[in-house]
Amino acid sequence: MPDVRPWVLDTPHSGIRRMLEHARDVESPVMLINGDPNFTTPAHIINGAMEAARDGATGYSPGDGLVPLRDEIATKLRRVNGIDVGRDQVCVTTGACGGLYTTFLVLVGPGDEVLVPDPGWSNYAAIIHVLNGKAVPYPLRPDAGWTLDADALEAAITPRTRAILLNSPSNPTGSVEGAESLRRVLEIAERHDLWIVSDEAYDELVFDAPATSIASLGGADRVISIFTFSKTYAMTGWRVGYVTGPASFVRQLGLHQEPVVSCASTISQNAALVALRGPQDCVGTMVSAYSDRRRLASEILNAGGVPFVDPQGAFFLMVDVRPSGLDLWAYALRALRELGVGTVPGSAFGPRGEGFLRVTLAASDEAISEGLGRLTAAYPDLTA
Repeated sequence: MPDVRPWVLDTPHSGIRRMLEHARDVESPVMLINGDPNFTTPAHIINGAMEAARDGATGYSPGDGLVPLRDEIATKLRRVNGIDVGRDQVCVTTGACGGLYTTFLVLVGPGDEVLVPDPGWSNYAAIIHVLNGKAVPYPLRPDAGWTLDADALEAAITPRTRAILLNSPSNPTGSVEGAESLRRVLEIAERHDLWIVSDEAYDELVFDAPATSIASLGGADRVISIFTFSKTYAMTGWRVGYVTGPASFVRQLGLHQEPVVSCASTISQNAALVALRGPQDCVGTMVSAYSDRRRLASEILNAGGVPFVDPQGAFFLMVDVRPSGLDLWAYALRALRELGVGTVPGSAFGPRGEGFLRVTLAASDEAISEGLGRLTAAYPDLTA
């Protein structure tokens, strides 16, 4: 048969999926792997989407999304994120993942480089690779709460660099970048005339203080911000997100999304509209639950003498297993097969994640207690 494009054969694939496949071979494991909220989409959102569908809202929308939804998103961006935009600067996408893919489709050509956090979500490198670009890592520092090192980031820039990708709050680390750090990134991007792509999928899932959106600090001509309904409203399966940035870029985003997916699901867009217009107490309830689980996890790990980096947002934490001296995949597989606890090796998110396990807080209190209880009880043996 004819060949596929040769570079796609080397596309890096998700270590999360790999661990999920291994977990299928273990009887009744405690799953601390998934990044999927363990909440059901709030009932008023489901009911609103069903009502819209019954009323006939089942056809195509404009490529950049339903106008009322784009208006509501612009209002939310001003209210929550401090980003002052109109509907012409908003494009509705098939989740944050669809927004990221189409953004890099517009920005990245063969051989172009994008600076990505290390450790960082593995799909960043995969998307850039599929588009025949190159993901270049910049380090996050565990001894500084997994925040970025601006000097190291700037040192990674080459003449082929097109963009800097940020993720705050972070998957996998739970870190949240402060305003001063983000201002440094803006200065670097302006100095080198680069785009900034800010993945803010977890923007409202923060524990101690609101997250800062880099677009609220400036850079209106170069900052592209990507959001999703998946995490804030437990709508992962609905596949609806949105992108904001300069109007000329957003116009191109809509045009290039058209041949890929035509538009985001109209039923999902109406669900998103209900989410924004409806009561927001559901968001507070979920954030409170994640915060309680962070406290629970911290108590268990501290009591067992297991080091970890305290997350400030999202719903993950990184457990430090560097004393084991083991290959991290070997360690994670031992924990899965011998203890029945599923985690994700930090190295699945980049070389800087080596020596850490990502544990999700998007699990029940019982699962967190049982899973971390087993890990802490076995920690001296697994690290021996």
